[in-house]
Amino acid sequence: MKRLITMLCLEMLISALIPLTDSIRGIQGLAYAEERSVTVKAKKGAVVSAPVNTKYYALIIGNNNYKHLPKLKTAVNDAQGVEKMLKNRYGFETKLLIDATRSDILDSVNEMREKVGERDNLLIYYAGHGHFEKTADKGYWLPIDAHKDRTTNWIIADDITSNIKLIASRHILIVSDSCYSGTLTRAVSTELSIKKDREEFIKKMMERSSRTLMASGGNEPVSDSGGGNNSVFAGAFLKALEEFSVKDVFTAEELFHGRVKSSVAGKSDQVPEYNQIKNSGDDGGDFVFRLASLFPLNKGGLGVVEPEIKPSAEISEEMKNLQEEKEKLKSEREELAQQKAIMEEKKRLNEERQKLEKEKLEVASLQPPPPQITPPLKKGDEGGFNMVLIPSGEFMAGEPGSLKGMVLSAFYIDKYEVTQRDFQQVMGNNPSRFTGCDNCPVERVTWNEANEYCGKVGKRLPTEWEWEKAAKAGTTTTYYWGESESMADSYAWYGNNSGSKTHPVGQKKPNNYGLYDMAGNVWEWTSTDYNSSNKVLRGGSWGSGPVLLRSSDRDRVEPTYRDGILGFRCAGASGH
Repeated sequence: MKRLITMLCLEMLISALIPLTDSIRGIQGLAYAEERSVTVKAKKGAVVSAPVNTKYYALIIGNNNYKHLPKLKTAVNDAQGVEKMLKNRYGFETKLLIDATRSDILDSVNEMREKVGERDNLLIYYAGHGHFEKTADKGYWLPIDAHKDRTTNWIIADDITSNIKLIASRHILIVSDSCYSGTLTRAVSTELSIKKDREEFIKKMMERSSRTLMASGGNEPVSDSGGGNNSVFAGAFLKALEEFSVKDVFTAEELFHGRVKSSVAGKSDQVPEYNQIKNSGDDGGDFVFRLASLFPLNKGGLGVVEPEIKPSAEISEEMKNLQEEKEKLKSEREELAQQKAIMEEKKRLNEERQKLEKEKLEVASLQPPPPQITPPLKKGDEGGFNMVLIPSGEFMAGEPGSLKGMVLSAFYIDKYEVTQRDFQQVMGNNPSRFTGCDNCPVERVTWNEANEYCGKVGKRLPTEWEWEKAAKAGTTTTYYWGESESMADSYAWYGNNSGSKTHPVGQKKPNNYGLYDMAGNVWEWTSTDYNSSNKVLRGGSWGSGPVLLRSSDRDRVEPTYRDGILGFRCAGASGH
């Protein structure tokens, strides 16, 4: 069986974290290895510096036994082989997911965000099916509970990518036995053979942050076999890790260009690629592999490899170097203690800020909602005018930290998303996927249908800036309820609480203007062009992660696109 894959650019971890198509190969396990020395003696006397207290983690996912899609043959075996190699030979702390569901994968990604520190390194290996939606330009992971024609349990690439951006790890390497993302964005490094040059090269790769991808192919099908009990790519990757162990320390790019690429390309039509992940915090570093055997602990905490008998002058110089390292370690410990104190103080202030925000919201909920002026009902207007007046004046558009003032005239906007009952009465049909709920928002509506409906009831679609002003309701925080993701359950139906479906409108708390479901339930069409072929969407949906519920978040899709996450509400001028 072919594992079909299409390369995409990461726009938002894998937003994690990872565009996918008809089938994707590769993430597995959560791995950890603690650096136990400041310096490590390499081959032929070379000494390579390494960060203190660094841990290596790996998240490994292998899916064979799909419930509603064709089963794969080697994905699980690939995952288990990679997990064994990283854990035993390279000292990673691993987490292995076999035949993982949507919730299994998302929970593990969130666990990584909490577990991995800023000095740590993270490797993600994925093997399984995926899908690329060409019309919407969106990639998805397909967990084992995914259906071919239903997006309910698909994982959109934007969510995975966004999570990668939020992980504090110094180095993140995605190893995907599939085509993963955009074009190569940096030149291939040349292996340094001179002792001094190589020391400096490895040191720089360790110090600078990196976000890189090793993919099994470009925009092409990749094989589910060809490597014995493994895929051709997984077989080459495992063999490379075993053969490269003759080197003390090496980078992922050296591993790829030195072994993996030539081995795969020589056995199949697919050509692997090694990419920098765009807009992800990469600073020109690279993921550095080290043998676990190079870092045993002794009482002094230094890694020791093959002690040698040396002349007294060399011993004196080495003692001097050790003393300097001891002083450096002491200084780093003091700096770490200061950083820890700062972090604890920031945490305390953040908790106080969240508490204050919660108190503000509690007070706001006791106050009467702003006045709502309802225009007179027009003759023949089956849709009615259950609308809220948004006053004229300036509001702060955009993300917190980059806000800009924007002045709009007064306008009306629907208090609720247009329901299936409203749409049926006006348009004579109900295109929704989640039927049997008259008061749920209508969905699977194209932009053209939404625009026609608003026109028939004497209204129009709002512009995206009218929508944002109405959603923010005078706030300048990330969400219209404050800064806390944990409060989203009280205001929105989204991926964490929706049960993968829509819900009746008006069940969650409104914003300060008295508008309901301005975050979650369904994405809402606006009248604004994103570009020559797409319209702007706002608000997130029942399948979105918290990052897509931001009042300033925007997406786009073609006006003819139809999906169970797309709905709308109407607006109107203040004089109508």
